[in-house]
Amino acid sequence: MEKNAARHDTENPLVSIIVPMYNVEQYLPKCLDSIASQTYKNIEVILVDDGSPDRCGEISEAFAETHTYARVIHQPNQGQSAARNNAVKTAAGSYIVFIDSDDYVEPDCIEYLVSLQKENQADVAIGNFRYLYAGHEPGPRSKEASVVKLNAEEAIIRMNYNMGFGATPWAKLYRKELILAHPFPVGQIYEDLATLYKILGDCDTVVLGSRQIYYWVQREGSTMRMAFDERQMAAMDAVTAQMQYLESRYPGAVQSGKYRFTAKAIELIAVCFNSGSDRAVFRRLRALMKRYASEVLKDKRAKATMKARIIAVQLGYIPSKIVFSVHEGAKRRRFK
Repeated sequence: MEKNAARHDTENPLVSIIVPMYNVEQYLPKCLDSIASQTYKNIEVILVDDGSPDRCGEISEAFAETHTYARVIHQPNQGQSAARNNAVKTAAGSYIVFIDSDDYVEPDCIEYLVSLQKENQADVAIGNFRYLYAGHEPGPRSKEASVVKLNAEEAIIRMNYNMGFGATPWAKLYRKELILAHPFPVGQIYEDLATLYKILGDCDTVVLGSRQIYYWVQREGSTMRMAFDERQMAAMDAVTAQMQYLESRYPGAVQSGKYRFTAKAIELIAVCFNSGSDRAVFRRLRALMKRYASEVLKDKRAKATMKARIIAVQLGYIPSKIVFSVHEGAKRRRFK
């Protein structure tokens, strides 16, 4: 009786935490421990074993046996999109939170997101995150905290410029209806890039809090660090589709879409360098980058490090490799 009463508590709504997993047994226990430590108790946890060849399914079942609010979905390998979509369809919560299985969260993660949502009557509530390279522990969290209330267009602009958050599904709490209306595209990587702008575009209110609640673990083998292949060009399809969407619905955000398009081309060039891809791939990506490069270089909201990489790419392959290597080294030193 008490359990059912808690699940339907209107003051403390049920939050469904969805964790898709594939081949991450080394990281999964820490992720699950962080979920078990949540100060907000009205949760259900849906663990999706996406046909993982390692012990992810076994670890998940053991967790569900000792935590009554958790359950496991086992499915043939279909990718993160299908794993998230299938879990959302079965979720009992009125709000959804995604956590990647190789990341982890602070104990007050869900409590903070729920408080942001309630205090601002938001459709989406967003917390802050920290990069963390695998094998390293984070320092103390910043004590500073601010809250910004945004409309849909303002939220999309901030997302595109990575001003406090980016086009990732995690560190966010969503009304479930938004995810049901905009499922992640199955069989496509960078599925979040193809989806988040649509979700934000359907919001009346988005609230952004600066408290650090999520640790984004940088590891070998993740999507952002895999060898370049043709599937990754789906990212450019996603940012092209976003440009068309913004032009028709949110023209005030079009410049931010141009920045996002250019930044994604730059990001793929970095992947190209990390995986030793040939110069033909570089030239192809450079041609895409140049589409809006001149406008982004004049954009006052564009980061100086982004402008430096754009200029380097315009100069050629060797200057780009040097500048991108320096940028990656600086990033590692900053976040380790």
